[in-house]
Amino acid sequence: MEFNQFKRIVRAFSDDPEDIDIDRGRLLLQVRDNPIEATLSYDERGVLVTATGDRLTAESWVVKRLARLPMLADRICDHDESPEHFVSPSGRLLESPQDEPRVHQQAFDSNIVARMTDALGHRTPGEIAVWFLTSDAGEGKTSLIQHLAVQQARAYKRKDADWLLVPIPLGGRTFLRFDDVVISALANRLRFQLLYYDAFLELIRLGVIVPAFDGFEEMIIEGSTGEAISALGQLLKNLESAGTVLIATRKAYHEYKSFHSMAQLLDSILDVDVTFGSMSLHRWSRDQFIKYGRMRGVRKPDTLYKRVASTLGDNEHPLLTRAVLIRRLMDVASGADADLSKLLGGLGTRAHDFFLDFLAAIVEREANEKWIDKSGEPTRPLLNLEEHHLILSRVAQEMWLQSTDDLRIDDIGVVAELFAEEERMAPAVARQIQERLKQHALLVKTKGGRWLGFDHDDFRYFYLGFALGVELVKRDETNIKAMLGVSTLPRFAVDQAVNYLHRTDRDGSRSALRLLQQLASREPTVSFVHENCGSVMVALVDILKVQGVIASHMGFSVDALVGRSLCGLEVSDSHFSNTSLEGATLVNCTFQRCRFERLDGPAERIDNARILDCEVASLVYQDEDPEFGDIQLYEPSHIRRKLIQYGFEVEDSTRMQPHSVESANDISDDLKLVQRVLRTFTRTTRVNESTMQVRLGKKFSRFEREILPKLLSAGVLEQETLGGKQNQRCLRISTPMLRIERAMANAGGDFQRFIDALAE
Repeated sequence: MEFNQFKRIVRAFSDDPEDIDIDRGRLLLQVRDNPIEATLSYDERGVLVTATGDRLTAESWVVKRLARLPMLADRICDHDESPEHFVSPSGRLLESPQDEPRVHQQAFDSNIVARMTDALGHRTPGEIAVWFLTSDAGEGKTSLIQHLAVQQARAYKRKDADWLLVPIPLGGRTFLRFDDVVISALANRLRFQLLYYDAFLELIRLGVIVPAFDGFEEMIIEGSTGEAISALGQLLKNLESAGTVLIATRKAYHEYKSFHSMAQLLDSILDVDVTFGSMSLHRWSRDQFIKYGRMRGVRKPDTLYKRVASTLGDNEHPLLTRAVLIRRLMDVASGADADLSKLLGGLGTRAHDFFLDFLAAIVEREANEKWIDKSGEPTRPLLNLEEHHLILSRVAQEMWLQSTDDLRIDDIGVVAELFAEEERMAPAVARQIQERLKQHALLVKTKGGRWLGFDHDDFRYFYLGFALGVELVKRDETNIKAMLGVSTLPRFAVDQAVNYLHRTDRDGSRSALRLLQQLASREPTVSFVHENCGSVMVALVDILKVQGVIASHMGFSVDALVGRSLCGLEVSDSHFSNTSLEGATLVNCTFQRCRFERLDGPAERIDNARILDCEVASLVYQDEDPEFGDIQLYEPSHIRRKLIQYGFEVEDSTRMQPHSVESANDISDDLKLVQRVLRTFTRTTRVNESTMQVRLGKKFSRFEREILPKLLSAGVLEQETLGGKQNQRCLRISTPMLRIERAMANAGGDFQRFIDALAE
C-alpha cells in the first residue's frame, strides 16, 4: 500500500480527520475516542505500521486494528446465523459482458455457493464488479445471502479467506440513503459500531468487505422516483472504480429493455469503470424438495411431493417450487397427519385462493394450539380463523401506512388493543391477544428483538391485500384512499384484495369499481391513488371477469397489463407506465386518448382490441435478426405498424401518424446496430474491441468501418488504446444516455438523422 492511499484510509477512520498527526514516521490519531499511536516505515511491501509491539503491513494494520474485521466476523456468526436446513439452490451465472443473457448463461447446480464465493472474491484492478442476485420472491435470495455471509465469516476466522460478505437489508424501500442504511445494519443488526460510512467504503475498495444489499426491487428501478438508482450511482462513484457489490433483487437492472430506465444510473457513472453480472436462482426441483424434507425429518418426503402435485395437478406449483412456501408446508407435514390431510383437502378447490388455504392451515394450528383463552372454563380459542386473518391484516395495514416492513413490539400491542376494542372483546381476552400476537408463528423478531415483522414479504403482502379487501367490501372511502395513497401497491397485494372481494362480496364488484373511478377522478394525474385505482380496477376485470367496465382518467403502474386477461374493458384519457404485453389477453378492449410510456410485445392474444387517438412513446420488440436483439421504436409510424402487426386496430390515431413521408420507412439497420451497441454498455461502462466483436458477430466489420467513425465524431462514444501486442482499443459512452435517447426518438428510424439530432 502506498503512503497516500494509507493516509486517505486513516483519515476515513479518524474521529476528526483534521487532527491526524503524521510527522517523521510517527502517526497519532483518535478513533472512537481512543487515541492510537504508531510508527511508520517502508520495505519492499510498502508502508509498515508498528504499534503495541506488532509490526504489520499497512493493509493488515488497517484491517485488524482500525477496522477490527475479526470482530465483525464474530458478529456475523453470532447475529446472522446461517439458515437452518439450508438447501443449495440451482441457477445461472451471467458473468462476462460479451455473454448474451438468452444464450451464454452458465448453468451451475449444487456448487452455487462455491461459484458465487469465487465470483464475489475475484478482484479486477481498476474496476467495480456489481453482481445482481435475482429470483422471484420467496425463492431463497435472503437465505442464500445469510448462508454465504456466515460461511465466509467462518472461513475468515480460520484464515482461509481475506474478505467478508456483509448483509445490508433494504426492505424494498423506495427512498434510501446508503450511508444511513449501512450504518444502521452494522450497528442495529450486528452490534458493530466501529465504522464510519467513509471507512466502510474504503474497506470495499480494499476488497476486504463485499456489501450485500438485499431488497433492491424492480419497482424501484423502473418506478417513478428513481431514488434507489440515484443512491446506487452515488455509491459506485464513491468507490472510484474499485471493489465488489452484491445486490439482491427480482430483476437485474441491465435486463430492462428501455434506455430511459437505464439512463439515470448510466449517466451517473460515465467516468467510473463498472462491470455488471448476474446470478439468477431457479425454483426448487423435486430433488431439492425431497432433500429439504429429509433434513426436516419429514417421513417419506417423496410421497408428500406426489400427494401435493396430485392434489394441485401441477408439478411447477409454487407450493412445490418456492422455498418459503415449502418450508411452511414442511411445518404442517411434520405435525399431525390430520393437519396435512386437511391442508391438502382444501388446496386446489379455488384457483385464486391457494395462498389463503395454505395460510389458513398455519393459522388454524396457531389458533387451536396456542391462542387458547384460559380466563374461564371451559378453555376455548381466543379467536376464530377469520378473526386471526383480520388481526394479521391490521398489522400489515399499519406497517403499510407507516411505510415500514416491521413494527415496534409496543406498536404491535397497540394494534391488538384497538382490534380487541373494535370487536368488543372482554379485557381479559384483550390482554391475552396482545401477548399472543407478539409471538405469532407468522411474525419474527427483527432489529435485535425490539421489532416484529412478517416471516416473509409474501405473507405481509397477502395480509395487506386482505386489509384492502376488507375496506373495499365496507366501501370505506377514507380508509381506502389512505391505503392507496402510501405507495405503489405490490401486485400480489392487489390480487389478494380482489380475491377477498370475490369470496365475500362478488356482487359488490360494480360498486367497488364505481368507488375506484370516483377516487381516481378527484386525484391529480400523478399520484399513488391515481395509479393504484387503475391497478385494482384491472385486477377486478381480470380475476372477477367483469365485462363492460369503463375507466377514465386512471393511472396504471409498471407492467399493469402483464399476464392479465381483460375482456370488454374501455379505458380513456389515462396514463400507462412502462408495461409489457407478455401473457396478456385483450378481447373487445378499447384504449382511447391514452398515453403509454412504453409497450413491450407481443401479447398472448389480441381480439378486437382498438387503440384510438393514443400516444405510445416507445415500443420494444425482438427483431427477427437475433444479432440485432431487442429494438426500441420511437417513430409513431413504426409503432403504429408494429401494433397493427400484433393484432390491434389502430384507428384515427393522429398522434401516431408519420411526421413526414421519409419517416414512414422502416427503422434502418444502422440504427438497429447502434441500439445493439448501446445495450452492450448496460453490462459494462468500458467495452474492449474483442468484446464488441463477439457481441456484434458478422456485423462488427460494418460497424467498425461505417458507423463507429460517425459515433466517435458525434461524441456518442470515445475510444482509448489499451496497448499490448494487439494494440487493442476500448470504447466507452461519452454522452449522457438521456440525450442519446432523445436523439433516437427524434431520428425517425434513420441513422443520419440520429447523428444530426445529437449535433443540435
